[in-house]
Amino acid sequence: MGVLQNPESPTIVLKTDPGSSRCSRCETVPPSVPLEGDLHLWFPLGHSLGKVARCMRDSSINFEFADNGRSLIAHLAFGEFAMLAGQLDAVMSHEEKLATRSLLLPSGEQPDYQDFGRVTPLGQLIARSSANWLLEILREMRLTSHFQSIVHANDPQRRFAREGLLRGLDRSGALISPFRMYQVARDADLLFQLDLAARRTVIGELDRHSVTEERTFINFTPTSIYDPVFCLRSTVAAIDGAGIPHDHIVFEVVETERTDSPDHLRNILEFYRAEGFGVALDDVGSGYSSLNLIHQIQPDYIKLDMELIRDVDRDPHKAAIAGRLLELAGDLGIQSIAEGVETAAELAWLQERGATYVQGYLIDRPQPLGQ
Repeated sequence: MGVLQNPESPTIVLKTDPGSSRCSRCETVPPSVPLEGDLHLWFPLGHSLGKVARCMRDSSINFEFADNGRSLIAHLAFGEFAMLAGQLDAVMSHEEKLATRSLLLPSGEQPDYQDFGRVTPLGQLIARSSANWLLEILREMRLTSHFQSIVHANDPQRRFAREGLLRGLDRSGALISPFRMYQVARDADLLFQLDLAARRTVIGELDRHSVTEERTFINFTPTSIYDPVFCLRSTVAAIDGAGIPHDHIVFEVVETERTDSPDHLRNILEFYRAEGFGVALDDVGSGYSSLNLIHQIQPDYIKLDMELIRDVDRDPHKAAIAGRLLELAGDLGIQSIAEGVETAAELAWLQERGATYVQGYLIDRPQPLGQ
């Protein structure tokens, strides 16, 4: 597999043949949004068009109506798109930005049928214009992983596994929070690319440090996967290339990032299981759907949300919920992991109530391998 780059466009495409099982959607980093050009806008309702036209007049942006007054074209000089994006983001509702279709082309270029696939909701284009820094990180793979220990609850000196946690790197090498990257990726429709890069980064760090004989937990976002057979093949290939046994990898789905389709999630997890990987349900206790998913996907592990564990030894409401979840896990033969353990009192409470494993700052903080 090679990397092709069109010299006239910064789009990065991983080269695959027509019969390849790799997913071009996940493995293509789109180009950065240009700072100038002709912005074509199609509106669902006339009042949205009028609102945008007034905004452009007030900002002295050159534009014209098209399609018998039902759409418009803004002719943007260098730097005007960023200014306009901020103004439209402020004056248009979330629904209007989703319903309004947009296409940014080089000045003077008319759209044709080949551009249909590039038409996006205006809100997504605005978000993408603010995500050029993330696109740059993805193109240059300025990513790393820190790892946090998961230890036996009754013997915290004995490590059971590590969890790989994504970190971005700015040009000076300073760390960028994964929360910031994922929030921008959601808004700019870049979850496919970021999630794949995150999985590969964890695997790459394990390979680089020859850590192949310890169990590792890797987060994944189900909404970033169209079809597991295609979207996850390159992840499996990376694991195999690193020589990591499949039963040493556990994929965990975060409660806040779950797909609305339980069938889709089950298909993904069935693919992982068929390949011999473990499955974990993360952030259990943070959302209403956790109990339903426990019986729907029957995970090997459940991870109790850190907010539920915080002060669990002193908060009777948290204690009641966490205690029931630990009891449920035991009844179902599911191994439990309590996240966010920060005090000896929290650890003692979890030990008394049969938690299988614990994770948190009391044990260690996320850090690069080898430190």
